[in-house]
Amino acid sequence: MRIWSIVLFLSMAAEAASPAQRELTAFSLDPHGGIVVAAILNGAGPYRVLVDTGANHSSISEEVARAIGAPQVARGVVSSPAGDREYPMVRVDQLAIGPIAVAAMPTAVPARDLKVAGAIDGVLGQDVLSTLRYTIDYKQRRIAWDDGRSLREAPVASRELPLTFRDGLPIVEVRHGAAILHLVADSGAAGLLLFESAGRELPAMRSDGGLVRVDSFQGSRAARSVVIDEFKVGPSIFQDLPAVLVKRADSPAYRSDGLLPLHIFGRVTFDGPGRRLILG
Repeated sequence: MRIWSIVLFLSMAAEAASPAQRELTAFSLDPHGGIVVAAILNGAGPYRVLVDTGANHSSISEEVARAIGAPQVARGVVSSPAGDREYPMVRVDQLAIGPIAVAAMPTAVPARDLKVAGAIDGVLGQDVLSTLRYTIDYKQRRIAWDDGRSLREAPVASRELPLTFRDGLPIVEVRHGAAILHLVADSGAAGLLLFESAGRELPAMRSDGGLVRVDSFQGSRAARSVVIDEFKVGPSIFQDLPAVLVKRADSPAYRSDGLLPLHIFGRVTFDGPGRRLILG
């Protein structure tokens, strides 16, 4: 089971160059829905980087940091459902993916930790992504970077979800009757993950009797495997949707109600400046 990522780092803003309208970047899709693109770091590469909307900061492996001469400038604490860990932060003068070119301060993590998410060299998080407009097209296996001009026409209201940021993570509201779930819109999640706690109303579900392991950069935790009878997000209705339940803990990683995997949709548009998520 691959990473169910909520990754919280020290905040560091990076200014992204404004991409030309509708420039495209091809990506490969791993068996669990992870988006992997080619990136150039300080003129070297290409490196395999996971585009993870559920990570609020970027990271690269320690080996890559040494190879590109990225000096350590700070330390940051990473929180996830598996625990907290402190990592060094390094300065990358230029991180380039398609038309996007930024200066960034990713966290440098051991390559063995990144292997949880497959054969990758780093993760692109919300320190870069939150200022951009882009469409992830899972069917065409490409990201369309947008300068905003093609998003001027409002989409069908049922396809548009308000997008807020909490601890740097993109949050959408999913309603189930009187209950409202605040979920991280997460391209790095293998499947639906919900946090359970006393007093929190969750969708109707049934247990499949199994226990699973929730893996992240920081380690693993046990979780319950369940099936959601019906799960509605905007115009999309999923029947018998597999999910996992993790007990809530007192950690920044648990300030949402769970993770919404984006690969279950055919296409998703993030309008960071407009604070909206568009499905389809």
